[in-house]
Amino acid sequence: MIDYPLLAKDRELSADEALEVLEEGEFCVVSTVDADGMPYGVPLSYVMLDGALCFHTTNKAGHKLDNFARDGRACVTVATEVEACYEDDFFTTRFASVIARGRVRRVEDGAAMRKVLVALCMKYLPEYKDKIGEGIAREIDDTAIWAVDLEEVRGKGARRLPR
Repeated sequence: MIDYPLLAKDRELSADEALEVLEEGEFCVVSTVDADGMPYGVPLSYVMLDGALCFHTTNKAGHKLDNFARDGRACVTVATEVEACYEDDFFTTRFASVIARGRVRRVEDGAAMRKVLVALCMKYLPEYKDKIGEGIAREIDDTAIWAVDLEEVRGKGARRLPR
């Protein structure tokens, strides 16, 4: 693992705080590199399960699916608590963010796939929990589930409000 020094050490989040940002984040951007070396990032809904960042896609062809198959390395970014603010005669931003790196793998086990889909539905639309089973049954054949096994998680934050 490469150790990149942070420019603002006072903004570095602890490992627990960085994982908390991942747990609480609304959306992430999963970035890969295509065959030509061009970066490719896609915003996705996600959920953290068993230490992995999980999301769903179509199981049809696509740019990110091609990248996953060719090279499973990925970088994931999440930002939370983002708020523009004016403090002490200074325009700035309050935030917490995480950059995580790891490897993408396809989740093939049917029970594990359903577990991720239920967790995603409960994260984003818990008020429709009675509809989750029928939704999964209807869409599962066209859905792929992916997990990013995180190898490095780094976070930083500034001007965060007390919790």
